[in-house]
Amino acid sequence: MVTMRQKLRTGFIIIITGMFLQAESGESGMAFLKIPVSAQTASTMGVFAQVSGTPFTIFDNPIGIINDDIRIGFSHNFWFADVSGDALAVTIPLKKGNLGFGLNFVKIPGIEIRDIPSDESLGEVEAQYMSAAVGYAYPIFSKSSIGCTVKYLYEHLYAENAGGVAFDVATHWHIPSGMDLSLSLNNIGQMQTLKDKATTLPTLFKIGIVRPEIFADSPFNVNLGINLIANLVTEKTYFQVGGEVAFTNLIKIRGGYERVGTINRTALGAGLNFGRFEIDYAFIFMPDGLGYPNLLTLSYRPEL
Repeated sequence: MVTMRQKLRTGFIIIITGMFLQAESGESGMAFLKIPVSAQTASTMGVFAQVSGTPFTIFDNPIGIINDDIRIGFSHNFWFADVSGDALAVTIPLKKGNLGFGLNFVKIPGIEIRDIPSDESLGEVEAQYMSAAVGYAYPIFSKSSIGCTVKYLYEHLYAENAGGVAFDVATHWHIPSGMDLSLSLNNIGQMQTLKDKATTLPTLFKIGIVRPEIFADSPFNVNLGINLIANLVTEKTYFQVGGEVAFTNLIKIRGGYERVGTINRTALGAGLNFGRFEIDYAFIFMPDGLGYPNLLTLSYRPEL
């Protein structure tokens, strides 16, 4: 006999895998680890994470936290049905390399409980997910670098809680032809048992190629990039492409496209750079019935 708790768990798995469009229902969980955290990342599908220098790349590619300044950022992701996410990240330049810290929290309220099919539910619960990250990136040669992120993971569903640990490792090489190449492994680790079994992490292998500053000497500049991704758990592959146009480094217009199996997802975004203060916004186009996520990100570089 299927219990109320099992029905709740099954229903939630359907909701979460459907919302995040991974086409991998039942094969891997913790889908929030694959959701873009910042507006910069979401609007270009993460293809510039390896070279962005923003603190939020600690959740995507630890190489991306390399920068000459202290950077602090806050990001809010708001979706339909009060689904939301909040992230805070900081990067600090050291004598050798960069140190980063990040906290990402996602909540999904309003999950209805039913013992039998009915119009009225017995109540509602809220699912919660969290990732607390510490990362370090280090330039090993003039044109290459390595990085690692350690993440503490937490999930809460109904009356069940589970923790876990995951690692991200990455390497980056600035190719002499003007290209940037990055290789990374994300979410290597495991979770504690949540009720009957442990959630399987979405372990990803990524190859990222970026062509930055195509028109470096003009009033506007163009960056292009692509990610080739393999989920090592589900053995599914997909790709992401993104582009960014910057006008005198003040205004940035971004766009991205992702294809997972037969599912397509696109995004648009823009950013304003006021020197030490930046504001970015992104809008993700999802298939009918899944709403349209909006992300707003604020970043600040304090005076040293």
